[in-house]
Amino acid sequence: MQVAACVVRDGAGRVLLSRRRPDQMSGGYWEIPGGKVEPDEDTAEAAARELLEETGLRAGELRPVLRYRYRFPARCLDLHFYEATAWSGAPLGREGQRLEWVSPDAPLVGPILGSNIRILRLLGLPRRVSCVKPPAGDPMIWAREVAERARAEGAGAVLLRARGLAPTQQISLARRLGAEVARQRISLWFDAAPGLAGRTLASLSVSRPREQIHGADDTVRAVLTDNPAAAVDADLCIVPFGPRDTTLPQGSGPIVYALTESGLAEQALRAGAFGVCVRDV
Repeated sequence: MQVAACVVRDGAGRVLLSRRRPDQMSGGYWEIPGGKVEPDEDTAEAAARELLEETGLRAGELRPVLRYRYRFPARCLDLHFYEATAWSGAPLGREGQRLEWVSPDAPLVGPILGSNIRILRLLGLPRRVSCVKPPAGDPMIWAREVAERARAEGAGAVLLRARGLAPTQQISLARRLGAEVARQRISLWFDAAPGLAGRTLASLSVSRPREQIHGADDTVRAVLTDNPAAAVDADLCIVPFGPRDTTLPQGSGPIVYALTESGLAEQALRAGAFGVCVRDV
């Protein structure tokens, strides 16, 4: 069965969740507003319709965020998640359900519907990431400056690209930088050789694919994991975006980050990027 859901965020980046009524299947569980796609209905249209019917909110332009299949014990859903780039109205549970604004990376409601855990985890990813290279000078001073600059710029993560170093150097540098960014409550993403970015070092391990999007050298591919035994949740792609690279992959593929300069960050987001990786210049 095809299901479409619409993500809306408030000014603080919180996501609106709806609680299923006790008389519904999976009653009491929380989810992103959505529902069944009607015959001959476009999935984006269905997402906007369900949002209006359930919450009274009117979605502006929608952009696809993620599509995946989820199997419940008795049925399998083909899920289409969209995000409203703009919306209007005041949220109201029009079907008698509760609504809450929650931080997607730490929702203080529960239980969360199993089919929504993956999308919420992805929605908790930062919209801005600072992309840095290894230092030319003192690593301790460099790590402190990187962390402070990332906080000042509002970055939610720092992506360290250190493939040119020896493995022991990469690990040492990642540990040092990881300690500094953790003090600022910022995540460390580590672009290292496959298998090297130990999951104890980074929240995100990045490895290059065999086939790179658009054939670009700067493209990287990543998998998000919870712990050493966790399964892959989703693919992320970091692709170049600049004066000559102004298009981004669209559709139901991996979550796309644009690797760009600070001055082009807003343009990249308008072009459909989930987030931006801002180069260290």
